[in-house]
Amino acid sequence: MIKGVISDVDGTLVDSNDAHANAWQEAFREFGIHVKWEEIRCAIGKGADQLLPQFLTPEQLSEMGTRIHKRKKEIFKNKYFDRIRPLPGVIPLFERLHHDKKTIALVTSSGMGEATHYVRLLGIERCVRDIITGDDVARTKPYPDLFHLALDRFHWKPSDAVVLGDTPYDVLAANKIGLPAIAVLTGGFSEESLREAGAVEIYQDLIALLKNDKSRLFR
Repeated sequence: MIKGVISDVDGTLVDSNDAHANAWQEAFREFGIHVKWEEIRCAIGKGADQLLPQFLTPEQLSEMGTRIHKRKKEIFKNKYFDRIRPLPGVIPLFERLHHDKKTIALVTSSGMGEATHYVRLLGIERCVRDIITGDDVARTKPYPDLFHLALDRFHWKPSDAVVLGDTPYDVLAANKIGLPAIAVLTGGFSEESLREAGAVEIYQDLIALLKNDKSRLFR
């Protein structure tokens, strides 16, 4: 029986992936960097430390990377933050996990301000034991640092927990340290990409996951 669930936030619990892609594209454009929206969208799920080098030269990264990231956060907060809405099934799923005595930790490449806002928006304060953000680690997904820190904080072995996420980067990061990953399609990534990354279970959304009593999430 597992002891805990390590859940991603953006695209898994809240419908925010497109908004993040919009904010990144607008920030890049303000600095004269023109990147196709679809290319940015495919990189959502990575933290800024991993996303920026994908679209900037080393010289651009050194010169303006920090400023682009700061501007992206400003655009997201001012233009999109208040528009973000919960994805279906979060409350009943987390209530069931809480009832089953599963410890829930949220892990996100975003900052603590966003994460705590979403916890309140979702109404899952009493279910969540810890929040780990990109500010807590040197490298974000697809590196496993965030998940490794979650294991360390609760003194878990990889077999004690399951990761819940929506991007191939969640799955790859989890698999690098032996954590099984369950994926949902609400983040906009294909079932094929999630399966290729190594997801052990894939669901249309959290409601479909909740209906499967045989999921390892409930073992």
